[in-house]
Amino acid sequence: MELLKGKYGYFTDEGATYCIENWQTPRPWINVISNGRWGLTVSQAGGGYSWLDHSMLNRVTRWNQDILKDQDGKYLILLDEETGKAWSIAPQPLKPDYQSYQCRHGLGYTTFHTRCEDIEAEWTLFVPQNKSCETWKVRLINHSARQRKITLMPYFELLLGVFPDWHHEFQNLFLRTSYDAGRRALIAENTLWSAPLPGEHGWNKDWPFRFFFLSSNQPESYTCDKEEFFGRNGDWRDASAVYAGNKFSNRTGTGFEQIVSQRHPLQLNPGETLDLTFVLGILERERYEAEIPDYLKLITESDAALKEVKEHWLELCSRLKVDTPDPALNIMVNYWLKYQTISCRLLGRTAFYQCGGAFGYRDQLQDSQIWLTLDPPKTRKQILTHAAHQQSDGTVQHWWHPISEEGRLTDISDDLLWLPFVTCNYLTETGDTSILDESIVYLDKGAGSLFEHCERAIEKALSRLSPRGLSLMGEGDWNDGMNGVGKDWKGESIWLSHFLIGILKDFAQVCSQTGKGDKEARYLAAAEALKKAVLEHAFAGDWFIRATTDNGAVLGANSCKEGKIFLNAQTWAVINGVVDNAQAQSLLDHVEKHLYKDYGVLLFTPAYTVVDKNIGYLTRYSPGVRENGGVYTHAAIWAMWAQ
Repeated sequence: MELLKGKYGYFTDEGATYCIENWQTPRPWINVISNGRWGLTVSQAGGGYSWLDHSMLNRVTRWNQDILKDQDGKYLILLDEETGKAWSIAPQPLKPDYQSYQCRHGLGYTTFHTRCEDIEAEWTLFVPQNKSCETWKVRLINHSARQRKITLMPYFELLLGVFPDWHHEFQNLFLRTSYDAGRRALIAENTLWSAPLPGEHGWNKDWPFRFFFLSSNQPESYTCDKEEFFGRNGDWRDASAVYAGNKFSNRTGTGFEQIVSQRHPLQLNPGETLDLTFVLGILERERYEAEIPDYLKLITESDAALKEVKEHWLELCSRLKVDTPDPALNIMVNYWLKYQTISCRLLGRTAFYQCGGAFGYRDQLQDSQIWLTLDPPKTRKQILTHAAHQQSDGTVQHWWHPISEEGRLTDISDDLLWLPFVTCNYLTETGDTSILDESIVYLDKGAGSLFEHCERAIEKALSRLSPRGLSLMGEGDWNDGMNGVGKDWKGESIWLSHFLIGILKDFAQVCSQTGKGDKEARYLAAAEALKKAVLEHAFAGDWFIRATTDNGAVLGANSCKEGKIFLNAQTWAVINGVVDNAQAQSLLDHVEKHLYKDYGVLLFTPAYTVVDKNIGYLTRYSPGVRENGGVYTHAAIWAMWAQ
């Protein structure tokens, strides 16, 4: 059944699959598929990349960010040996004139289903559970009335390390390829890993993995030399390997631009179907021989592996479902908000536009709340992980990178408060007060219970109040782009004040439930004092201002030429009960009047048109883009919550 059909496609499978039938989408529409270790992105055109554990520090395949061309990825090329006609199963890189095209982005997999030159092709990419690889299932069907001689050629470029590799040609000097004929495996290693590993001397570290590309069929020939594939100065329009139909030289080794490609000559009788399977992955070198047999099994057990992936995601997403009069809301809540939060935000931590791979302190804490109604122990684990990235004075790392454990301590003022915020929500949902007694080390020295970690975060926030009793902005709050407002610790954040009021009240309840009455009284009194200060100093007649700068300028008042009204300063006043019902409704009315647009909810309006370093880098964006008065889905959800 086709649901919500539009210009480019529709949902099917009750909303669990999105079918794209016009690949010329406005921007790349991608699926981020991850099992927590291995991950890949794939667009409707076939662009994308693969990684293990970290999408920047351990990128496996080469890719460049280009939202217009979307041309870098992993490809399957088909060549008719009799006519010399070549085409790609996915649109890129040859952009064929298809007889039919469909890309199905599903939960944990993507399938291209195309037909060209009377050859029907189906290519499914998925990431098996608990494996450091991806599997490709390929099916070809001959719909013509004659026998066809078709050669299938996979193609992708190897990176095997840190992205972006600024010294591209230099990095190529360390890649080494070989072929294991017994296992039908192309092998690659990298003798230099430039990731900033703790305790390791730079530019003298091994990449401790071995890359492999397995195929169900024995290739006729292969090459790892890009020049052999394209020829000197060649590209996809005249790639010598694609159009000449010659065997590859089986070249592997080092000292050239490394790719992976093979030739698989196939003969299809009229109506005949042929299936092939490929597995692309990496293993730690010291465990390679012991573990590669399990990956070879995927060649013959790919159907079962794909079934397991589909069942996993459907079961997980079905643990809580809604049924509302709005089919779009049902589809998003029942499947895609869960899947994308888990697969993209938590497991993959990457996408097309931003592919950093790091843990954001506030970001993944917030994201982990998706588990509260699905698998609460995973929220618990995320809370404890983030607590371990806090210093003994209550401050936290704004972000940190797994693998390197490199992180950044900042003066961004809201990060530390997300620990008690999510902890309180976890307690409300589960009643699991034992988490409060868990002992976690601090980054700098010592250890403390989770209760103490939360308490130190709150106490640090309470130590950062202005003479008027309002929360100080510091290097930024939730809006990182306001990093010029309070860098001298004088500017105030009204949103942060609203946010802290709610946390103080919620944590006071935790104190009450755990027999800490003196702390309960302290936090309730602090919440009341902060609320009084907000109402006295931050309400500008119609709505709350957003902030004051270090030099005392007001942001978010009707008197401002730009940045008159900010979304978060109103919605969080409602969410945390800073205002009563009548005033809350008035705030929401102003939000709807000024900030609700046909295409979404604006962060603020009007956008800034002049760069102002006393506000921050958000003014350096074009007006209406991202944090400069754009539609920000995150804050839009908070607006829904407030309503």
